[in-house]
Amino acid sequence: MSAVRALAGASLGLFCGGFLGFIVYRLPRGRPLFARPHCSACRAPLSWEAIPLVGFLLQRGRCRRCGSPIPRFFPLVEGLTALTFGLIVGRLGWSGLAALYAAFALALILTLFLDWLHRDIYYIVLLPATALALLAPLLRLDPRLELRSSLLGLGVGLVFFGLLFVLGRILFRVPALALGDVWLAGMIGAMAGFYGAILSLSAGIVLAALGAGWLLFRRKASPGQYMPYGSYLCLAALGFLSLWAPL
Repeated sequence: MSAVRALAGASLGLFCGGFLGFIVYRLPRGRPLFARPHCSACRAPLSWEAIPLVGFLLQRGRCRRCGSPIPRFFPLVEGLTALTFGLIVGRLGWSGLAALYAAFALALILTLFLDWLHRDIYYIVLLPATALALLAPLLRLDPRLELRSSLLGLGVGLVFFGLLFVLGRILFRVPALALGDVWLAGMIGAMAGFYGAILSLSAGIVLAALGAGWLLFRRKASPGQYMPYGSYLCLAALGFLSLWAPL
């Protein structure tokens, strides 16, 4: 892995993460996605304070005009995007495959935080990303990308998580998963391919189980409470794209 490439990729990811943070905040509220950034409390327009991560640190997480706290998820989105882009570019260079994985990462990070914070998975994010994953082999970005593998991965995600969805309704009379989680698993499968789908989705299940166990142990959650399952699937898929794909 090239450290110089990784640093350049992380810098690009930092600014992409800044834009993602505003989407996470604005999309569930139905606000314009491309409007000038402003403080959510006093509505004052932001200038240098909107610089990803740097502005948050210099202002100690508060608006410099009214002193209201800036939502903590902003630096988390920016930092995770920077880390993911740095790993992808450092490993794959400035290639078409790296650009494809970076686009996948944006969809995964956006879905991760929308599900975690707002308990919702948006098909407006899932469907274009899935279509890109299926079209990518036809664009010949890399010989290791295969349409057959993407279709099998899509099937693995939809069938396995679809069965969990149906069984939850039959056995427990309540949905063990939301339908959005099923389509998210399909998107991840299409991105990762057949073997990558098995690996990343299995890792997501393990992460979700560990996360649920930790919350129950800390008494931060109770049995039957909402679980942002999709966030754990996204986190596992990000790890796969950043560190192992393509196998």
